[in-house]
Amino acid sequence: MNGGSMSAQAHPTITFLFTDVEGSTRLLDELGDDYGHVLVEHQRLLREAFAAHGGREIDTQGDAFFVAFDTPRDAVLSAIEGQRALARQSWPSGVRVRVRIGMDTGAAAFALDRYTGHAVHRAARISAAGHGGQILLSDASEQLIAERDGFVLRPLGRRRLKDVGRIGIFQVEAPGLERSFPRLRTLDLEYRRRRRLGAAALLAAAAVAGAFAYVLTRSSPVTVPANSVAAVSPAHNRVVAPIPVGSLPMSLAVDPTSVWVANAGERTLSRIDPFTRSVVARAIPAGGTPDAIAVSPGAVWVFHGLSGTLSKINPDVNELQRSFTVIGPSHAGGGGSVTVAGGDVWVAAPNSTVAKVDATTGRVEAEGLAGRAPRGVAFGAGALWVANHSENNVYRFDPRHLGGFGEPLPCKQAAAPRCSIAVGRGPSGIAVGAGYVWVANTDDDTVTRIDPRTSATVSLQVGDAPTAIAYGDGAIWVANSGDGTVSRIDAVRARVRATIHVGHSPAGIAVGNGVWVSVDAR
Repeated sequence: MNGGSMSAQAHPTITFLFTDVEGSTRLLDELGDDYGHVLVEHQRLLREAFAAHGGREIDTQGDAFFVAFDTPRDAVLSAIEGQRALARQSWPSGVRVRVRIGMDTGAAAFALDRYTGHAVHRAARISAAGHGGQILLSDASEQLIAERDGFVLRPLGRRRLKDVGRIGIFQVEAPGLERSFPRLRTLDLEYRRRRRLGAAALLAAAAVAGAFAYVLTRSSPVTVPANSVAAVSPAHNRVVAPIPVGSLPMSLAVDPTSVWVANAGERTLSRIDPFTRSVVARAIPAGGTPDAIAVSPGAVWVFHGLSGTLSKINPDVNELQRSFTVIGPSHAGGGGSVTVAGGDVWVAAPNSTVAKVDATTGRVEAEGLAGRAPRGVAFGAGALWVANHSENNVYRFDPRHLGGFGEPLPCKQAAAPRCSIAVGRGPSGIAVGAGYVWVANTDDDTVTRIDPRTSATVSLQVGDAPTAIAYGDGAIWVANSGDGTVSRIDAVRARVRATIHVGHSPAGIAVGNGVWVSVDAR
């Protein structure tokens, strides 16, 4: 953390600003050894702009910044100055360093070297919705800016963002800035309806051809309290118990005697007895903000994208045993995924690194290059599979050799250690089961089934914004964060057999001694 002069006496409302470099993996490929110098120069230019307008640097992770300002106007002026500086700079090999910037304003608490509050999450989502060279801000920020000399705030309408709902978004326009950009990366209702209608037509055609059918049954509506885990009965396709856990429960993992829950809001793990459906340990220190969790005999593994570390929890005493550096904090960002297979721990990190970690020593034994924003990792069918959220594809890795660098060929054309398979928009979760690989595509409400032998794919419609997927009890289970449901898929016939109402925003899902769904407050 780079906290500067921050103190616990925070302003009633704070403007949070996030930045990251668009196409950083492409820049790395193009620049090679020069990429490090470009990254440092980009950081210098932005830091000067932040400092000129009172910005307090909260965190820096590789090509991303998290900065706090006293007023939204200060944040806007800083963003304008930073974008202009980046545009004027002469970069090696004639490349362009294009940064997306997003911000939101709201109340926040500051404790334990970190800010917490809804505005932090909204600002991060707004930034992710934009494009390189673009500056976006929320309607909450726009309403607090009275003096607008030198810039214009153009309304882009109310947009739906993952996990935070619909908010008004504005684009900053000023001399020296780009004005025209592609469509925002948001989950807008009208766009999603068009996608759904198109997908429904494809499904109908496929059903006529005998490929698969779309069958939907509904359980009675249930709303599980926020910050809970829903216990779902696979025999009855319904919620049988809500189990309160920590703040912002996300990733889940199961072993024969426990369900483990990563609580991102308070950096803890909760441990649930699946037979009594009760919490036996609520606040086990996770060693950082837990982005992903996996279990192996005698250990629980927690990956922290912000710090690039992997923590090992001892389940015998419910305590943090050790933390290992996997990729290093200077190259990390939030997110990532982890799985366990063959006595090793496999990590897909937010900086596009795939790492094989020895479960005994914590030593990184091998590394490879995934796509942009890897959100899910799974092991099965003789391969390691990584879902790349920003590339709309899945990489297949030979676990004996994680492959080289550069753009991989499609798997149908290559027998290389690393190849790619196109799936739906915004793949976020991945699982292996019933002889197939299954991918949850958040941005088009689909699941893609991959045949690992031929790389052939089939798509089927599920709920709104599927974010997590798991296999067990002979079925594929999908957590749909946008409509508060879980889809149960017949793994043999590739049919949706049931839709189970959970409520709020399902974030993670795991199967073992039942089906378990984490439900956060958003």
